[in-house]
Amino acid sequence: MSLHTSIEANMGTTSRIHFRQLAIGVFLLIVGAVLAYGAKHFPVDKGYSILGPHVFPMAIAGYLFLVGSLLSWQAVSGGFHNLDADDDADAGGAKVSNKAGTFWVSCGILVEALLITQIGFVLASSILFALAARGFGSKRPLRDVGIGLGLTLPLFWLFTSGLGLALPSLVGPWI
Repeated sequence: MSLHTSIEANMGTTSRIHFRQLAIGVFLLIVGAVLAYGAKHFPVDKGYSILGPHVFPMAIAGYLFLVGSLLSWQAVSGGFHNLDADDDADAGGAKVSNKAGTFWVSCGILVEALLITQIGFVLASSILFALAARGFGSKRPLRDVGIGLGLTLPLFWLFTSGLGLALPSLVGPWI
């Protein structure tokens, strides 16, 4: 029996539901709902910060719900868009391996852990982003570091100013 089921739509077109892809979307919807439920029960006291402790978990829950909804919709309307047929076939096999990608992402996590107190949150996280991007196939490290800086600078500001958390300095003390 095939994992894909054909459904006749009202207009006579055939659409295939991809159950493995639908499971990913539904899983993200469930994780988002559980996260929102937990964040809803956080205490509302803001304490010393501008935003309450529920703001970021609720934002992440909303993002997960949005992504889960979009992925679920794509799964029931013919499969994930922009996914090559070979990628879809490989995803179902148990022998899929990307040792080089795993190596680059693991190195990024290790570098982040080793350098965050020496060079600061922003630079260490930007290097992590660039190494993770390399693990996913990017061949443009300078662009990736730039994107990492663009992502981590607002995060640094949100965590330090918005939540009042103390992250390792913006840049290391050596600069």
